[in-house]
Amino acid sequence: MALSADPPPPVSAPLSPEAGATSLYQEIILSHYRAPKHKGVLDGAATAIEHRNPLCGDVLAVQLVLHDGRVENGAFTARACSITQATASMLLDRMIGGSVEDARATVAHVERLLEASAPPSAAGGEDLGDLRALASVSRFPARKACVRLVLAAVREALDGAA
Repeated sequence: MALSADPPPPVSAPLSPEAGATSLYQEIILSHYRAPKHKGVLDGAATAIEHRNPLCGDVLAVQLVLHDGRVENGAFTARACSITQATASMLLDRMIGGSVEDARATVAHVERLLEASAPPSAAGGEDLGDLRALASVSRFPARKACVRLVLAAVREALDGAA
């Protein structure tokens, strides 16, 4: 019997739970960037808000349709990085169909998530869905600005339409 001269494949160490979560979060963000939900121009919007980040050049416009205290529809347009566009996609997807107050609470939960060194479940008690992926951004101060650009635009759109 002939023996193989090839060495056995290296044994890789198992991923830590933290590394696995980070990888999953990155994939969620990339998924929303590659196939964003609610991207485009929305007819009949009650409010349209544009925000810019002068440090990186990102430009984001958010449009909302509100009726009887509910977010009936929303859309965004952007010339921005993957984090900004993914955040807009995830946030609008979470808000549409819910109440304005729930939308405000979600914005606040995401803000706490950015500041927390705790896991997403501890950032405010609400199940954030795909938005939990933004926990991975909290370690990068420059990237927090990308998320905050979206949060500020949505907050202003909610305030302006009220």
